[in-house]
Amino acid sequence: MPQNGKTEAEAKLARAQLKARDAKLAMSEAAREAKRVEDNTARLRALRLERDAREAAERAANPPPPAKKKSAKAKSIPVEELNAANDK
Repeated sequence: MPQNGKTEAEAKLARAQLKARDAKLAMSEAAREAKRVEDNTARLRALRLERDAREAAERAANPPPPAKKKSAKAKSIPVEELNAANDK
């Protein structure tokens, strides 16, 4: 038997209570962190949706100019027609 006045059962109970308190504190901290992440995600989602709506309205108000048609490919000259006279 320990000489400090506590029995083994009392020491075991104290350890169990300490573990329970630490576990409760850890769960509380985890829940707080999860809430913080959830709130930040919601804030960022709202900002993204606002930006996307603004960009969509801007695209609707100012449509991009029509794409230019590709010009016809330059005609190639057959090798037989090439000569120094064409280089003038």
